Amino acid sequence: MPIPVQPMAIAALVALVNDWGSRPAEVGHREKPDADQKKSHVADRMHAIFADPDPAGRAAAVTAILAETGVRPGLTVTGEALVASWYVPRERDALLAAAALAVREHLAAHPDRLGVCHDRHCADVYVDASPAGHRRFCSLTCQNRSRVASFRERKRQAGG
Repeated sequence: MPIPVQPMAIAALVALVNDWGSRPAEVGHREKPDADQKKSHVADRMHAIFADPDPAGRAAAVTAILAETGVRPGLTVTGEALVASWYVPRERDALLAAAALAVREHLAAHPDRLGVCHDRHCADVYVDASPAGHRRFCSLTCQNRSRVASFRERKRQAGG
């Protein structure tokens, strides 16, 4: 029997990748939570999509995950209404499919609004919701740390 899957909320996806991903933990010198191989696997797969600067590469990666998990569209009857739904054939693929569906929806609307923090001490991902679409950091903390480091480097190079 097919397993129903809903696209994950994009904020929940960002939290999953940043909390469970190998690269964010490694670069940020953070401990990953106790081993949950399924969450870590999904987080690492999604991090690669956020890190890919090429929209075609992102699209291909999401499409491959959707094919791999066997996601299928369907309709569910709720009362008298028909509701669009997604299904996977295996329970073990539900989390990866929900993450891929979230990225699919987001990329369809905002293809250039995903990224990885530009601070050299961070590899957290973010979704750019800024009006201009020029976000480069996951948080104000990383942005400020990077700016201070750049300022100090310029001062050092100027000999002051």
